[in-house]
Amino acid sequence: MSVLQPAPSAESSPPGSPSPSPEAAVAALIDPAAPYLIGVRHHAPSLAAAVPALLEAAAPDVLLVELPAETQEWLPWLGHEETRAPVALAAARAGDGGGTAFYPFADFSPELAAVRWAVRRGVPVVACDLPLADRAWRRGRRSGAPVPRVTPSSVPEPPEVHGPGLTTALRARLTGRPGDDLWDRLVEAAAPGSEPEALRRAALLTGWALRAEAAAAGGVPEVDLRREEWMRCRLAAATADGARAAVVVGAFHAPALLAPAGAADEVRDGGPPAGAGWTTSLIPYTYALLDERSGYPAGIRDPEWQHLVLRAAGDPTALEEALTRAAVRVCAELRALGHPSGPADAREITRLASDLARLRGLPAAGRGELVEAVQTVLAQGEPYGRGRAVARAMERILVGSRSGRPAPGAPRSGLAPAVESEVSRLGLPGPRPAGTNGPGAAAKDLRLDPLRSDLDRDRDLLLRRLAVCGVPYAEPRGVVGTGGAEALTSRWEVRWTPATEAMLSAVGVHGVTPAQAAEGVLRERRRTERDEGGPMAAQTLDGLRQAAECGLPELADARLAEAADVLPASATLSELLTGLALLDRLRAGHVAGLGVDEDRAVRADAVAGVLTAAAVRQVDGLTGAEDPADAHALLELAHRADVLGGVRLTDALARLEQEGSPLMRGAAGAVRVLLGHEGPDVLGGRVASWVDGATDRESRSALTARLTGLLTAAGPLLESAAPALDPLLDRVTGLSDQDFLHRLPALRGGFDTLSPAARDRLLTAVEERLDGVGPADRADRARPGELGRTDPAALAVWTGADLGARAALASLGLLPAPAAAGASASHPRTP
Repeated sequence: MSVLQPAPSAESSPPGSPSPSPEAAVAALIDPAAPYLIGVRHHAPSLAAAVPALLEAAAPDVLLVELPAETQEWLPWLGHEETRAPVALAAARAGDGGGTAFYPFADFSPELAAVRWAVRRGVPVVACDLPLADRAWRRGRRSGAPVPRVTPSSVPEPPEVHGPGLTTALRARLTGRPGDDLWDRLVEAAAPGSEPEALRRAALLTGWALRAEAAAAGGVPEVDLRREEWMRCRLAAATADGARAAVVVGAFHAPALLAPAGAADEVRDGGPPAGAGWTTSLIPYTYALLDERSGYPAGIRDPEWQHLVLRAAGDPTALEEALTRAAVRVCAELRALGHPSGPADAREITRLASDLARLRGLPAAGRGELVEAVQTVLAQGEPYGRGRAVARAMERILVGSRSGRPAPGAPRSGLAPAVESEVSRLGLPGPRPAGTNGPGAAAKDLRLDPLRSDLDRDRDLLLRRLAVCGVPYAEPRGVVGTGGAEALTSRWEVRWTPATEAMLSAVGVHGVTPAQAAEGVLRERRRTERDEGGPMAAQTLDGLRQAAECGLPELADARLAEAADVLPASATLSELLTGLALLDRLRAGHVAGLGVDEDRAVRADAVAGVLTAAAVRQVDGLTGAEDPADAHALLELAHRADVLGGVRLTDALARLEQEGSPLMRGAAGAVRVLLGHEGPDVLGGRVASWVDGATDRESRSALTARLTGLLTAAGPLLESAAPALDPLLDRVTGLSDQDFLHRLPALRGGFDTLSPAARDRLLTAVEERLDGVGPADRADRARPGELGRTDPAALAVWTGADLGARAALASLGLLPAPAAAGASASHPRTP
């Protein structure tokens, strides 16, 4: 018997107990003496199209919908004729931001269709699910679990069961396409051409089957049992005066509503009143977020396709037209991406999808057949290149870009009021009161120490979350640290402007609290990275840092696991060391958003070990590097020598000094001295030989690169280690004017890598070695910071002109002849 055919009459089982057969179960669920049950799954377009007709036929006096009691006040606005879907009901627990519930709705959501029907007909609507303030939500489905991001009216897949079961048998008989769950196969795929009542029976039967399987596998979760008891109590209260009730509820829960209600006092025992500590909102939403690949668990695949199914309203001919239209649009989008595709491809997609539906005994092709046909015709088995372009075209067309909004007269809610409340609580600049002029409060400079002050921690979290969301409110002004130690203090400039409020409205689709919005933005970013073939190493590091700094532990843990997979294989040495520094902060609890967590510290320590080994391997890969950033990275590696160590690092540095590019030879030499692998006097002699050998253009260019690498990696070494500095200064001061002039651009180019303060200290050391240069002479001379703004080649030209003028004057007897070698007191050697 088809699941969409009416079931024969049968005696119903005792209320609440499993029926002996599917036929008896359906008979009990549709018994006219029982409440009118419409079992649904969230985002089920076939049911959404049938719900208005079902409710018209039932003509209920009151409608109950599976939504928590806190959302009751928003139901008239949810069903308002000017509310444009997709929208979402959102709830957040006040104070800690840890409790959130999210209920997205599209036109193809059966609950939204039911609420709209009730609002149009003036039928009272009751949100009949357990209040979010009840303790059962906080316990979740296991002890200690946080409040889940709720998916209303869900039909869960049953736990894995050993041995044959009802759903196993149904799948073996009915499933014909990969990735379909039991609901899609029994209800959605077989819906075209079916009557609304037959569709209702199929949905109730599917929910009963899933519940029977869950009961056989160990029982229904405790939180669901408490929810169902609450719903039975609300149903009894709504029908106490004899009113006829219709209930739109998850099909999984429908069989439980046939049992008698418990005592209201027993149901309410142990829980606070509905709404206590919770803030609810009605916010705009988008199809991009509604797609389950965005990371939101209440989503569905390809919302735009589901919208087309809703518009077809169960008509197989209309669904066939929607299939053709979707195929044509995918081919057009693929052409826009630069890949050939034409009408012939669209016709073949439609034909293949329809043939698959006929082979599977379906009345019309659905999403599964469309996806298979597009992949076969357009991707042609190629997972990369053209295959990725096809996937992108399908995403743009089948996911869609629709966005919604609440009715214009709806109360103001969402992210903007939540942020305004937070900035007021934290004493930060906010919007001006109504009736006053000006863009908002004046800018405020903040210096935050989040590891020592709870107020600063809350401020830092808010500012970082808004920054991640792209809200123009807080601008970082750097971090504050001393003595090379890790900076634990941050500086910000904050200002509330009209752009702040405008952006808060736009970002509100991601959540109704700063934490929720930041997590939504970061999860969407992560999904995009994966769609584009990533994430890359830099993206992984940024994602981990931002999730940690925004106080999002679940996302931070996901990025931490991702770092262990991505970074060793693709990160540069600089990126690996950046990752190790970030892991150091996580292990030490120096990320204020996360604090100290022993389990996370253990995981971070394990990842650090993997990155450490990868960093040592990277040293051999720097042989041809010519970027000073790689020299900086080598220095960071030296700072971690006590952790890394080992013969492998020693050998790699020795090879790099012998075989590397000029820049990396200089950097490796400095690092070896810092690690004690080589004495500073040996390095000093080698540096002096570089100066001696700089006799032509190529060798002088190499001298610049070697000095750049040397001083980039260890400028303080030459400032403080005399054996390394003396041979270089001896060579420079002993050169003839002409030889010094030839090497001047190369020397200046290398020493320019030092900071102005370091060059100033170096000049002081040079002056102390020169005879006959008094303090007054040194005071009148231009300091390195001034010379550093002049191109070394220009300095060489000026000096050459000066020497030529002196020689000309000497030839006329107006000046003594210039010295053949060395430096005079008036022309000291300062590279």
